Amino acid sequence: MGLEERYRRRIDSVRNALRERGLEALWVEPSVGLFYLTGLEPVSMERLFGLVVPASGELRLVVPLLLRDECGHVAAPIVWDDAEGPEEAARSALKGVSRLCVQGSLPAWALFLLQKVCPDLRIEQDPGILAGLRELKDAGEVELLRKSGAVTDEVVKWAGTLPLGELTELELAGRIQARYLELGYRPTPEPLIASGPNAAMPHYTGGDVRIRPDRPLLMDFGCAVDGYWSDITRLYFPREPDPEVKAAYELVCEAYDAAFAAIEPGISCEEVDRAARRVIEEAGYGENFLHRTGHGLGLEMHEPPYIRSGNRRPLEVGHVFSVEPGIYVRGKFGVRYENIVYLGPEGPEPLNRSPRRHYFRGEV
Repeated sequence: MGLEERYRRRIDSVRNALRERGLEALWVEPSVGLFYLTGLEPVSMERLFGLVVPASGELRLVVPLLLRDECGHVAAPIVWDDAEGPEEAARSALKGVSRLCVQGSLPAWALFLLQKVCPDLRIEQDPGILAGLRELKDAGEVELLRKSGAVTDEVVKWAGTLPLGELTELELAGRIQARYLELGYRPTPEPLIASGPNAAMPHYTGGDVRIRPDRPLLMDFGCAVDGYWSDITRLYFPREPDPEVKAAYELVCEAYDAAFAAIEPGISCEEVDRAARRVIEEAGYGENFLHRTGHGLGLEMHEPPYIRSGNRRPLEVGHVFSVEPGIYVRGKFGVRYENIVYLGPEGPEPLNRSPRRHYFRGEV
């Protein structure tokens, strides 16, 4: 059957990058990197599995026997079984390789095994070849990200039709996950649902806390469409929110607008961060903006580019990232507004269309 053309192109790009850097081969374990290059998502658990992409020559695939049939189309598999162990398969796959790149996500046990079977092998971390390819999205990837964003917009709207005041934070998180599964998409493992002052913790994990409709409710979640993630943050407000909370939310929306207006090819990530941060600092809430302005998004919910102070990486057409300024006042409230943005040939495009302001009982 062989690999689809898009995967062959990506593997060729890896080969070219290896040659340009004078490197011999890249080992790719089950990961988003493997999915990007092959479309495979094998569950190998503690069994050694690896795709060896050489700078030249045939692909090599170390594969446990139980995964042979689902993965063997990628390359002629070097199969091992539980009785014999993976050592000889790994040694065979790395024959002739003296310098091997691995991803930072390679488990330590797998690294030690490779060092054991090939003691003269020089192993070093991938200098960014695979991450660099994944960072700029092609047209097909952008379409999947658009769809993922649209699905999540609908789930935000749907959540407002629920009897939120009868649910706990954890119950709402479970309902959201179930809704995504009903629609046929993989949900965020842990939707962030924070009622009232709990939202002052940016990565609050949720609890058995009853949602109170007289307090703002912060929701941060997303889903994967064919592996590509969405991510959104919205607040549901009472009809008459606390004036300080309302003013803070208007401020983070203004900061979002400032960052969005700054986005263009060539601007650095830190300049976009600065555009958002300046708005919040000038209003006196600088110390309450506790995190970077955004992160890249794709096959991972958090990946480069990171929209933060000190990151001088210039933005390019093809970058997809969040813009999500926030204000967090401990013990009182937290507000954040987040959209995913695609930097396209015509400029920045938000991949979320959900309204900025939602109110309990689904009124928008």
